[in-house]
Amino acid sequence: MALVPRCNGGFIFSIKGVEQVTDSGNNHADRWVLIDTETTGLNDPVYPVEIAARIMQGWEPEGEPFRELIDFDVPLEPAAVRIHSYTRSYLREQGSPPRETLERFRLFVRDLPLASYNLSFDWDRVLAPTFRRMGMPDTPRPGFCVLNLVRNVVPRLYNYRLITVLKAFGIAKQQKHHALDDVDMVVRLLREKIGPHLLSHQVSRLEEVIQCAEGRLKVPPLRPSRRKPGPDELLERLALVGQRKA
Repeated sequence: MALVPRCNGGFIFSIKGVEQVTDSGNNHADRWVLIDTETTGLNDPVYPVEIAARIMQGWEPEGEPFRELIDFDVPLEPAAVRIHSYTRSYLREQGSPPRETLERFRLFVRDLPLASYNLSFDWDRVLAPTFRRMGMPDTPRPGFCVLNLVRNVVPRLYNYRLITVLKAFGIAKQQKHHALDDVDMVVRLLREKIGPHLLSHQVSRLEEVIQCAEGRLKVPPLRPSRRKPGPDELLERLALVGQRKA
């Protein structure tokens, strides 16, 4: 990645052939943290059983990721176990104490804004209440929801589940539902598809990305190249149509 000085003191740097402008000495404003959680289920109280995170500089990951399993020693909903495969006995063996894990996560994040593919779940329903239940300061602060960003940039997908979006752009055919794997899939989506599209329309600052995610800043739509859906995807679409009619 070559840095080219600009006359205003900033730099242009290339992400997969797309130029982005960043102000010299003010890179912190464009640093943020992409997170994901796997949980005990959907019924409150929801506890995280796995947390993963990557620090991002613009659309590029920076440094080593954070990933830990957590042992809250509470029951897990069967549907959640079927998705991520973490059982209570496995977490007792492999998980770390909750308070220590949450403190390490807090130190990893520092004061950088958080983003996730479903921030209203990962932060509002999982992590923030868990910090409060543990009597710990929930100092991390929300930044933007990647799901909302995709909804505002990529129109007319038949749903916006992560795997649907990944398939639409040819990034992945299946989802492992492990936190770090999902973080890395979202990184690919952002740096290969969403990020370059936004940069091509002069959206290069974090605050502008937040405005796009919130619907306050509009850009021309990004449309995945059309492809023939596979049998599994067709069956899933038919099932969704049936549910809507029911």
